[in-house]
Amino acid sequence: MGNGSGKLSIMNYKRMSNPLVGTWKLISARAIFLDGSVDNEVYGSNPTGYITYAAEGRMMVMFSRSDRPPLTGDATSPFSTSMLSVPVEERAQAFSSFSAYAGTYTIDGNTVVHHVEVASMPNRVGKDLIRTFVINGNQVTLKTQSVKSDGVQKVFELLWEKI
Repeated sequence: MGNGSGKLSIMNYKRMSNPLVGTWKLISARAIFLDGSVDNEVYGSNPTGYITYAAEGRMMVMFSRSDRPPLTGDATSPFSTSMLSVPVEERAQAFSSFSAYAGTYTIDGNTVVHHVEVASMPNRVGKDLIRTFVINGNQVTLKTQSVKSDGVQKVFELLWEKI
């Protein structure tokens, strides 16, 4: 862990003092409503995704429903005109079943703030997304603040496992 001199490098010290550093695989995602009810399949029965926190203070996350059907047509790249061969409804479904963003992050106690620089949803760029976290062994649970989604207040809770 050191740099050969018996001293810890700054990067190794940051890794040791920051419990989020590393890559985590999504295990589950659920929505918790104000009345206490829970939707355990808010992103499908088996969502898939990864979140990575670098010691340098950068992060990225992407996750999706696992039951996303392949697109019809001749789509080989989202930046290709061949995407126009895919029906609009399929493109909308593909967009609404996938989320990704990246940027920097800061930690204060058990709160991590994601400072979004690029995102699949343009409205998130420039925003700070606040999450509380609890680490239990090789798993971390990230919870959003209460947000209004589909006209209802809820908290999203995502369980990740370190890989």
